[in-house]
Amino acid sequence: MPEYNKVISEIYDLQQFAIKLGLKNINAICSSLSDPHNSYPVIHVAGTNGKGSTSFFISQILRAMGLKTGLFTSPHLVDFRERICVNGLMIEERFIIDFWKRVKNLVLERKATFFDTTTALAFDYFRAAGVDVAVIETGLGGRLDSTNIVNPDIAVITPINLDHEKQLGNSLKEISAEKAGIIKKGCAVFSADQHKSALISLRKKLSSSNRFFYLSDCISYSFKRLSLDSTIFDLDDKLNNVKYENLKCRQIGDFQVQNIALAYLVSRTYLQKRQVSFSDAAFKNAIASSIWSGRLQCIQKNPNIFFDVSHNAEGIKRTVNFLRSFVKQNELTLLIGMVKDKNYQTIANFLTRQAKLIVITEPDTHRKLDGTLLVEAFRKNNQKTIFIKDLFKAFDLCKDKINPNETLLVIGSHYLIGALSGSLN
Repeated sequence: MPEYNKVISEIYDLQQFAIKLGLKNINAICSSLSDPHNSYPVIHVAGTNGKGSTSFFISQILRAMGLKTGLFTSPHLVDFRERICVNGLMIEERFIIDFWKRVKNLVLERKATFFDTTTALAFDYFRAAGVDVAVIETGLGGRLDSTNIVNPDIAVITPINLDHEKQLGNSLKEISAEKAGIIKKGCAVFSADQHKSALISLRKKLSSSNRFFYLSDCISYSFKRLSLDSTIFDLDDKLNNVKYENLKCRQIGDFQVQNIALAYLVSRTYLQKRQVSFSDAAFKNAIASSIWSGRLQCIQKNPNIFFDVSHNAEGIKRTVNFLRSFVKQNELTLLIGMVKDKNYQTIANFLTRQAKLIVITEPDTHRKLDGTLLVEAFRKNNQKTIFIKDLFKAFDLCKDKINPNETLLVIGSHYLIGALSGSLN
C-alpha cells in the first residue's frame, strides 16, 4: 500500500529527534486523542532483561483464558506492526494511516519522538479494538518512559542489570530507581529475582497501598530437561498451592523459565482479581505452543544457526553460557554487531575465547557501533576476529565456514536479527 509506506517513512523520520525522556509530549498527544490509555486495564512491564519475553508470555496466558489482549513491545524485528498486536494479530495498516493524519501536525509541532508517537498509536488502537487488558512494555527506563502515563493494575519488574547507563544512571541502585518509576499508588507489584541493591531500590518505591509479590517467595521451579529443542520443567506455585509437572516450552534457554514463571504469577493474580477462571490445560497449551521470535531462536539445523537479540552484557552472558553448555568452544562461531550505547569492552572481555571464530559486523541502524571499536576491544584480549562491515556478507561468510555438526550464534542487537530475519522471509 503506497500510502502506508509513505506514512511509515514519515513516522520513522521522527527518529531525527533525539531520545527525550519525559512525559510532556506523550501527554499532549494522548490528550488530543481523549486519553485512550484510560479506557482499559493495563499491566505495565519494565526491567533490563526479559521484559519483552515476560510481556509476551503474559499476553499469551491471558489470551488463552479468553481475554482480548493487547500487547505493545519494542523494537520490532521485521515489520513495524509487530510492536502493536491484539490477540496475536498485528495492527492494521489502515489504522496507522488514519492515526497519522490525526496527530501528524501536533507531533511535528512538538517535535515528539518516534517512541512517543508509537506509544500513542498503541494506546489508541487498543481502545478502538476494545481490549479487555493491555500488556505494555516500557521502552527505556520507566519513570520518564513514554508509556508511564498509564495507571496500571499491575506493575512488573523483570531482572535489572546495567544498561543505558547514559540515560538511567551508572549503578544498579540508580537504574532500579528509574525502573521502579512505573509503580503507582494502589497497583500490585511483581518482581523477578533481583540483585540485592536493585531489590532495595524497588522496595523503597513501595507504599502501604502496593501488594508486593517477589518471584522466589511465590514460585519455585526445577528443570526436567534442557536441550536446544525445548525445555521441560516443573513449577510449584506456593502462593496458590498448585504444582505443575512436566511443563513443556518451545522457547529454549534456562533463563526463559524465570520469565514464564513471572508471567504465570502475574496472569493468575490478575485473573483472580477480575474473577476469571484459570484453566490449567489452557495454560499448559499456551506455554507449549508459544514462540517469541529472535530469542535464542533456531532458524536452521545441521549446522545449527541461532538468532538472539541479547544486546547488553548480562543478556549476552546468559545466552552464551546456556549455549556453551551444549556446544564446545571449537564448534561455535559467533557473529556479533551492536549499537553504540553498549558497554562493548565488557562484552568483548566475556566473549573472548568463547568461540573458534568471532566475526564482527554492524547492525542495520544509524545507531550502529563502529565495528572497528569492537575489533579493538577484542584485540586488547589477544582475540583474533574478522571484521566485515556488510551484515549480509558477514552472515554468508559465517555460513560458509561452519561444518554440519557446528553452531553459529548471531547476537548483539534487535536491528541485526531483524535485518537477517527479514532477508530470510
